[in-house]
Amino acid sequence: MKFPNLPVVKLPLVDVSTDPLDLLVAGLVLRMKQMSRSNPKFIELIKERQFRLEIATDHGMARQIVVNHGEISTVSGRAEAADFVLQFESSEQAVKTLLKGDTSAIMTGVQNGSIKMEGDFSLLVWLNRTAQLVVPKEVKTKFKQVRRLIKEKIAR
Repeated sequence: MKFPNLPVVKLPLVDVSTDPLDLLVAGLVLRMKQMSRSNPKFIELIKERQFRLEIATDHGMARQIVVNHGEISTVSGRAEAADFVLQFESSEQAVKTLLKGDTSAIMTGVQNGSIKMEGDFSLLVWLNRTAQLVVPKEVKTKFKQVRRLIKEKIAR
């Protein structure tokens, strides 16, 4: 998947830019906010927890996911020191890796130096558990089917 070279602009009304990783993480946080009110398994993952998880790139894009005793929020940039930082070479690499939903893809990136991690590594486990709740397997299957259909239509 190659992203078009669109200019990255800040959208101040919603505190998000057009950077693909920023859009992905902001969307993830919106889903987390919804789940924080309706999903008992997710509520269990965030109650009585307090931390900042930062997802960033070497090119300066950063967004923090803030969990504060059952409340979920997000802030763009490096507002405060994060408890855990997951840093990718580029937004494209980050989106591809995160959409795989496979921690082995992250570990491969760590081994080859294209992904850096710093801080409380247990928060990577938290992120993985959260991702499994946010995007159920049925949705991933449907998403793959739609992508395949689009590729077939484009190839014609």
